Formats: sequence, structure tokens, C-alpha cells
Amino acid sequence: MRGKKVKAVEKREHSKRNGFKFTSWSKEDHKEPIFGVAFNPYTNPVHPPVFAAVGSNRVTIYECLEDSVSVIQSYSDPCTEEIFYTVCWLYTVSPEVSVNLAVAGQRGLIRVLSPTKLHNLFTLMGCGDSINELKLHPSDSNLLLSASKDNSLRLWNLKTRRCILILGGLQGHRDEVLSCDFDLSARYVLSCGMDHSVKMWSLETDDVKNTIALSYTYNQDKPFPVLNVHFPIFSTRSIHRNYVDCVRWFGNFVLSKSCENKIVCWKPNLHVKMSSAIPEQSEMLHSFEYGNCDIWYMRFAVSYNFETLAAGNQIGKVFVWDISEEPTKPVILSHQKCSSAIRQVSFSPDSSILIAVTDDSSIWRWDKSTAPCDVI
Repeated sequence: MRGKKVKAVEKREHSKRNGFKFTSWSKEDHKEPIFGVAFNPYTNPVHPPVFAAVGSNRVTIYECLEDSVSVIQSYSDPCTEEIFYTVCWLYTVSPEVSVNLAVAGQRGLIRVLSPTKLHNLFTLMGCGDSINELKLHPSDSNLLLSASKDNSLRLWNLKTRRCILILGGLQGHRDEVLSCDFDLSARYVLSCGMDHSVKMWSLETDDVKNTIALSYTYNQDKPFPVLNVHFPIFSTRSIHRNYVDCVRWFGNFVLSKSCENKIVCWKPNLHVKMSSAIPEQSEMLHSFEYGNCDIWYMRFAVSYNFETLAAGNQIGKVFVWDISEEPTKPVILSHQKCSSAIRQVSFSPDSSILIAVTDDSSIWRWDKSTAPCDVI
């Protein structure tokens, strides 16, 4: 199992602030942890929200009905030893408009699946070890980023099906990379990992831009000249003192978490050049604290409207913060039958539904509500 458990005590009080109400739960039959979940951001708003969950060697697509979740389809990897850790929705415009899925995990392979054609379109190979997270480029839907156990990140061109860029090396991560994210302008990439560090990489250099452009036109018999980027533009180990297992952009700020029972909001100082003679520079802004979350590979989520933050803990509770204004105490979502570690949470595109997936193969759904909720 990824991580270890410890005991903790938390205090609760009642609140009348808006929160979420429990709607339903279901359980997959593989009896293994569900590590990843993601809503389809491309679903037509007039249709019910759709999400995908990955655990064991299985990918399952669900539809959110009025008061339940219903299985639409399921895919099992041909290799029974595969364990999927992450899932990412893809939007393809060429040769035809389609919505697909990218999944990856223990074997270091990226499977690109077509829910409409009901088969594996292709497989990307080249990572040196397990893949912990996948992220789609925010403005070029052909570019996919992977974070790997081999201490590096890779940028893939899905149209030409090749790896074009490797982020890592001399001043890259010194241990497993656990999480990554693009900023909305697609100028920077964030990464974090087991070496306790958070790093920022630039996609604005001429070398990177030329390599991406070349990846669309290269047709020689020789292998594609993959660009190795050894130097991030920013790196810090001062924010966390343990594995950093989730990182997200929040405007110009960064949200990151470690095995320390908190999510930290901070601002990197990009005006300081990387140098061994210059100390790390970052400004701590706020700490979102919660209990019973000191095992690694527990990923939080920010709603699409950037107004809500949510994270699960190892005893089956979900903490939800309103981050649209001044940070407040979290609302606690819980159920007497939900007592297993919550590996990841995900918001629907309209932020009205919250899904949590757990170590005991269960999926939990909460819907936006005006009913009173518990807060710490």
C-alpha cells in the first residue's frame, strides 16, 4: 500500500454555511484501491455529468444521474498486473472531433482509449518507470504531460505519438515525481515529488517552442531529437518537509500538499535566478489544515470556478474550503460507511457534484446543498 496510517483526533462544531449533501455511493468489484478520478470537462451541459475512475487494471466511466451514479462502460487492461494510478480526459479535433481517455500507472505505459469506438487507440511507451499523473496542455490538446517514478516529466505529442521533451536531469527531481500541472497560459509547468521539492519549468524558451513545433512536422527516418531540459526556473524545498504528492496552480499562486495534514498556498519569487549562492525565495500565504492525512498519494482538487478546495483523509472524511473570499474553516463531509483512505476527489465542471474514490474500491458522491454542515 502507498503510505502508512496513524491515529489522530479532530474537533467539530455546527455551521449553517452552504455545503454538500451526501447523495449515493457504489463499490467496484475488483477489491483494490481506486487511485484516480476525473470528470469529463467536455460534456455538453444539458447532459448528465460523466466521470472516469481508475483502480487495479480497470477504467470505469460513470454517469451522474439525479440521485445515483451509473456505469456507462468499463475497460480492463490486457495485463492483469497493471495498476492504473491516473486518468485524464482528452479532446481531439483531428482527424475527427472526439473525446478520449488517457490512463497510466504501474507499468509506465500510457493507454489512449476511445469511449465511442470502445477500444485502445494506441499506447505510448518510453517512461523508465511507473507514471503517477497525467495532465493535458490547456491550449494544445495534442500535448500530454506525464510525471514518473523515473524522476522526470515527459511531454508527449498525441498526434504524432512521440515523446518530445524531458524535464529532468542535472537540477531535476532526485526522486519519484508524484504530481504536475500546467498554468492556464501554458507558460509554466509545476512538479513535485518524493525529494520534498516543488519545481517550476518554463515552456517559453526558444528551444522548447522549436521542439514542440518540430514535433508536428518531423518525418525523417531517424528518431525524433527529444529535448532534455535539465534546469527548472524555480525550485524550493522550504515549503514542505516530506513527500510532496499534489501540486496545482491557483492563478499566480501555488497550492501544494505533503504528508503533513495541510495544503499550503504560496507564491514563488520568479525574479530570483537559480543559483547555489541565492537562498530559495517563496512567500507563504495560507495553510489549509486538516487531520488524519499523513500518508502519501492523497490528491486534492480545486473546482473549475476556482471557488472551492477539497481534500480527503485516510479515515474517509472530505474537507471542503470556500476559497472565493477570505479563507474559512472547512466543511466536513462524512458517512458512517466511509472509513477508508480517500485517494482523490474531483469536482464536476459546474462545481455542483463532488466525487471521492477510496482504498476499499468505493465511490462516494456529494451534491451542492444549502443544508447545515459540520466544520472543524
